[in-house]
Amino acid sequence: MLKVKDTVKIQLSHNNNSRTFQIVSGITGFFASFGKLLGFPSPVNVAVAVLSGVNIIPVFIGSVIAYILQGRLEAGIVQLCSMLVIAIVRIILSDARNENPVFLSVLTAGIMILFNSVMSVAVHTDTYLTTMRMLSSLLCGCVVFAVKTILQKRDENGVFQVTGINGVFVGVVYIVLIATLSAVPAPAINFGRIAGTFCILSGARKYRNAGGAVMGALTTCGVLLCNPLLAKNTLLLATSGLICGAFIQLGTLVTVLSFLGISLISLVAIGINGDTFFMLADIVIGSMFFVAIPVSLIKKTIGRVIGSRNSVDLVGQTASSRLSFASHTLTDIRNQINLVSVAIDRKSKDIDMKHQVCVSVCTDCVMFQSCWKKNRQHTSNAFEQLEKTAFSYNGISSLDVDRVLPFCSRSADIEYAFNDRYKQLLAEKADNIHVREMRELVTEQLASMEDMLSDLSYRVGQVRSVDASLSAQIRDYFSRLGYPNAKTCVFTDENKNQRVEVFLTSDFKGDIVRLTTGISSITDCDFDLPVITTVDNVTKFSFMEQPLLEISTGSFQASCSDNEYSGDTFDMLSLSTNERYIVLSDGMGTGKRAKLDSMFTVNLVTRLLKAGFSIGTAHRLINSILRVKGWEESFATLDILRLDLCGGNAQFLKSGACVSYLYRDESVGIIGEQAFPAGILPDCVPDISDIKIFDGDYIIMTSDGVS
Repeated sequence: MLKVKDTVKIQLSHNNNSRTFQIVSGITGFFASFGKLLGFPSPVNVAVAVLSGVNIIPVFIGSVIAYILQGRLEAGIVQLCSMLVIAIVRIILSDARNENPVFLSVLTAGIMILFNSVMSVAVHTDTYLTTMRMLSSLLCGCVVFAVKTILQKRDENGVFQVTGINGVFVGVVYIVLIATLSAVPAPAINFGRIAGTFCILSGARKYRNAGGAVMGALTTCGVLLCNPLLAKNTLLLATSGLICGAFIQLGTLVTVLSFLGISLISLVAIGINGDTFFMLADIVIGSMFFVAIPVSLIKKTIGRVIGSRNSVDLVGQTASSRLSFASHTLTDIRNQINLVSVAIDRKSKDIDMKHQVCVSVCTDCVMFQSCWKKNRQHTSNAFEQLEKTAFSYNGISSLDVDRVLPFCSRSADIEYAFNDRYKQLLAEKADNIHVREMRELVTEQLASMEDMLSDLSYRVGQVRSVDASLSAQIRDYFSRLGYPNAKTCVFTDENKNQRVEVFLTSDFKGDIVRLTTGISSITDCDFDLPVITTVDNVTKFSFMEQPLLEISTGSFQASCSDNEYSGDTFDMLSLSTNERYIVLSDGMGTGKRAKLDSMFTVNLVTRLLKAGFSIGTAHRLINSILRVKGWEESFATLDILRLDLCGGNAQFLKSGACVSYLYRDESVGIIGEQAFPAGILPDCVPDISDIKIFDGDYIIMTSDGVS
């Protein structure tokens, strides 16, 4: 019996950078308010306000100051009103929708369209201006959706992959950013083209010709949205980025010189105009930034924006991918073996015994013409009856031949041929059955290996991010305790829980409670006492965050008679403070044999679970092992309960096991359906079910006789 208790874990945190974020949000909103789209006020400052979250008021203040300095407060009234209304709506709907990209984008676009419509009705405007206002509102919603999606995927996966539709999102954000920078008032220079030049050279360094050309085209689109008159010269950046990508291998200086040379030649070719020298100045300044800023700083900045993975994470991903690839390879092999089995079975069914007898006996008979050509239907029916008789009675006799072929001159030969061929078919079928059983066993083992590799791939993929700094601090902590060779790793798993694993080549002699307190202090996280595992003189300490739930257990075991062993065996296993297992098995039969089968099953299951395999894979392997034991009674029930104390989930696997009971709120529920015991069939599918557990729940696992 297992009772679930609820524990409360309170963690207080304070964001020391809140004031910094407010200042940054205000400054960003200030500069974004200078933006223009085809000569009209840009809605980018509204997108900045929405994305700033709780810092929407500083963005509003920065936008007001920017509009006052420009003398365009009336022109920006739609943007300012939209910010205030969006802030009120987000305060009222203070739930998960505030972080949903679709909801935020629809909210932003809808409110801006509403205010733009009111403005168009209140102040008489032409169709072109009204259309531009609607388009700017939709663009603002798209920017919010793109940026929020990028941030959300980065937080979930640790990195944002710039591929596919994700690349489109990044392109939209880049175009809007260039358009906003291009609108910032500055004498003689264009910040958008300077930033674009820097990004073009960076793209060429990363992706060669394609990177330079794409960044050049996107930069042109951004400048075009701000000032269409500058697009003619800016378009040259795409060509320059495409060509300079071929010189990347020659070094940074050669790449920049080629970029400047091609841009200068292109400017001269299209003719000198009022923007030529300003364009050249922007290109030179952007190239100087590219040469001056170290590559490491660029990578670090990009990593902060879209996320990055260190070498340990990449190794984990590679290992997980290789394990997954190996699993798929085994699947292909197993499918090919199944195809061979089907082909052989089909071939054995296609064997025509009567035709083989006819070829061996009747072909050289002098009566062949009269029997088969003149009276073909009668002879064919006779041979079919003899074949059915052979299959029905394991052979034929001379009387059977005389009854259907009374005038045959080779009745004895036909009798011998049918019986001999029937014996050969029996031998072939026996061999095919044996070979098919071996193939089934091989495919079953391959399927088990697939599951094992999939489980290992999942376990490897659990490591989301490794904190090298904390790992080094904990290694130093163990060194001070007298364990200089300790191997330590601090990482975050797929549930975003922090975990610490430590490997020692000797026994730990210190105080476990004090050790746990020290590690919790270093990582600033409340850890529970570690799960300690020792294998071949290597001791592993696994620290996990304190779970939300606690369990208390009790058990009772008895035999059906006082003189017999109980055939039931159970074990309770803790892989971590958050992951607990209870394994129960009932050996078929009574006494020592049943006890041995159940002990064998429970021992193997616990070892497989400790190795990191799932309960489904453990059951498949147990089923295969019990099938090949060769004992008279080698079946056993299997009942596994997996508890996730952090997520509050319970998973049951039942193979021939009795139902379990859940006592909750003064009522009892039944868990589990019928399934065959392990080892009785080649493909023994267990019953697997999941339930949510809460404070005060009782779970009762039973074997036969208890109900």
